[in-house]
Amino acid sequence: MNTNTQTITRNDVWEATISLLEQLAEDWDFGEEITGDTLLFTDLGFQSLDAVILGNTLQERFGRPIPFATLLTEIGQRSVNDVTVDEWVDFTTLSLQAATSVN
Repeated sequence: MNTNTQTITRNDVWEATISLLEQLAEDWDFGEEITGDTLLFTDLGFQSLDAVILGNTLQERFGRPIPFATLLTEIGQRSVNDVTVDEWVDFTTLSLQAATSVN
């Protein structure tokens, strides 16, 4: 897919994110289904570096910058420092769609 000229949908981001998370989950022996409600840090055992790697991989996949530092800063200010897969996908989708409308 040429992501620089096509509109990126939430489904595109969902599929890419779940694929990456499932690969990581295999490495961690996470045996449950990953859903939109799965928490990256609590359920999957993410460390901040894992979130950076996931973000960078998605940026490479879609060929556009995504301001994940903004999301990670927001997460750090929450009473519970965590994010669901749905929140991650929504943030990524909105960022990519905003980048598309600027180009």
